[in-house]
Amino acid sequence: MTQLSSASNVVFTSLEASKAANEYVDYIRNNDGDGMPIYIPSMDYNAKDRKGFLPVVQGELITVLGRPGNGKTGLMMWWARQRAKDLVKRGIKNRVVLYLTLEQLIEELRLFHVAAEEHISITDMAAGQLSPEQWDRVTQALNNPGMLATPLWFIGKSRRRRKVKQEITEQVVRKAMTDVELWQGDNVVQEIDSIFIDYLQRFRSHGGDWVQFYGDLVNGIKNLAEDFNTRVVLGVQAKREVDSRKVPIPMMDDGQWTSTIEQFSDGVLSVVRPSHYLKPSDKMAPMWGEGKDALYITDHQDMIISTLKRKKGPDNFQTVVRFTPEYNQLDKAELEHANPEEDDDG
Repeated sequence: MTQLSSASNVVFTSLEASKAANEYVDYIRNNDGDGMPIYIPSMDYNAKDRKGFLPVVQGELITVLGRPGNGKTGLMMWWARQRAKDLVKRGIKNRVVLYLTLEQLIEELRLFHVAAEEHISITDMAAGQLSPEQWDRVTQALNNPGMLATPLWFIGKSRRRRKVKQEITEQVVRKAMTDVELWQGDNVVQEIDSIFIDYLQRFRSHGGDWVQFYGDLVNGIKNLAEDFNTRVVLGVQAKREVDSRKVPIPMMDDGQWTSTIEQFSDGVLSVVRPSHYLKPSDKMAPMWGEGKDALYITDHQDMIISTLKRKKGPDNFQTVVRFTPEYNQLDKAELEHANPEEDDDG
C-alpha cells in the first residue's frame, strides 16, 4: 500500500482529479452504483418514483438513533446480516462486513445470527431452555459451511479471549480495520464493505467534557468511512427526554451528549417501538402527521423507522416494520392509516 509521505499526496492537479474521477465512474457503472440498500422492501429507494431510503455509498456515515430497548441494535444487526448475505448472493468475494459491538460479547452476537437463520428464540437460548433437537440445530448452524462463508466479521470482547484486556477506542478500531483491509502494492485485495458500530456512548471518555469527546468521536468515525472507502452505520443512544414525549420519536438533535450528528452524518434514522411505551389496552395517539396523513400504530409489535435525513435523497418519511427481537427478524408490515377511534382491537 502506498503511504502518504507529504502534503503533496493530498493535492490533485486538474489532470489527476479527472483521472481519479474517471476510475470512479467506471467503478460505479460496473457495479450498478454499488450502494447498500436497507433491505426493507417498503423502505428501499425506488428510482422510478424517487422515493425511499437512498442506498448508502462508500464514504458515508449513517446514524441510527434510539432509546434503549427500542430496537436500535436489532435493526443494525439485521442490516449487517442482510448485507453480508447479499455479498455472497452477488458472488463478491473480496469484501467483508464488520460489526463492532461494545455492548455484547461476540458469542452472543453470533447466536443472534443463528436465532435469525434457524428461527430459534435467543431468549430461550440464553436461558438454556432449548430442547435437545434445538441445541443440535444451533450446533449444526454454527458449523454450517454457508454460515462460515458469510463475510460477517466481528470486533469486540469475547468470552473465549477474556484473558485479553483491551479497551476498544477509536484508535483500536482504526488499527483493527487496517488489519482487516489487505493490499498487494497499490491494489486492495480485501475491502471493508461496511462497518456497523454499536454504539457510540459505549466509547468511554476519560476526561470531563463528554460533549466535546463524543462530538470529536463522531467526526473521527466519519473519517473512518472516508479513509477506508467504506460505509459506516453508527448506533447512537437518544436522550432520556424522548421518553416523556407524547410521540417518543427521537429527532436529529436528540443524540445523548452529542450535537454533531446532523453535521457529520450523511443520513439519520431513528427507531421506536410503541410496545416499549404502551400497555396492550392503550390507544395510540398519532405518531406522525395530522388528519388523513396521520400515522397511527395499532399493532404493538411494530417498529417505526423514521428517515430524518438523507443526503441527496428523500427524507422526513416513516416506515413501519414488524420486529421480533428474540429472532432478530424484521418483516415488512403494510402501513395502514387506521383511525384509533374506529379500531376496537387497540
